[in-house]
Amino acid sequence: MTDLGAIADQINALPRPAHGSLRVFGDWFGKPYDNDHHVRSATAESDRLVLEFDDDETLNIWAPSGVEVSSEEFRVAPADRVRWEWFYYGREKLPANRFAIEHVIEGSAVKASTTADWFEPRFQPSTEQPAVELLNVSPAAGESASDRDQDGFAAR
Repeated sequence: MTDLGAIADQINALPRPAHGSLRVFGDWFGKPYDNDHHVRSATAESDRLVLEFDDDETLNIWAPSGVEVSSEEFRVAPADRVRWEWFYYGREKLPANRFAIEHVIEGSAVKASTTADWFEPRFQPSTEQPAVELLNVSPAAGESASDRDQDGFAAR
C-alpha cells in the first residue's frame, strides 16, 4: 500500500510547487497546455490523496500508486478514482459556481462524468494513460495541440 502521508509530506516540502496543465486518464482539463495549475498543499485522507491548488481548485485521487513527484513533474499511475473540482472561471466563488469532473475505474474501463451543464463533454478516458498528470512542457511525442478540439479533448 502506498504511504499517502509520506507523499503529501514530499509534495508540501518541495521548494516550489508542482504545476502544469491537468490531464486525467488522457482527458485534458481545458485545452492542452492552456492552464498552469500550481499545487498549494497536499494532504492524505484515508485512501485518498487531496491536492489543493492556487485558484481554490481541488484534486482528489483515490488509491493512487506509482506516484512521481518533483517541482517539474507530478504523475500518478494508476488510481481507482479521480475528482477535479473548480470554480467557473470569471464568476464569484460560490457553491453554485463550483463544478466537478470525475473519472472512475469500472472493471477494465474508465467512466467519466461532470456536474457542469454548460458544455458538451467529449470524454475519451483510457486506462492506458496515467490517472493524473500535471504537464508543463511541450505536448507529448506524437501529439500536438491541433490534435485536440476547442475543449481540449481528442478530436474524433
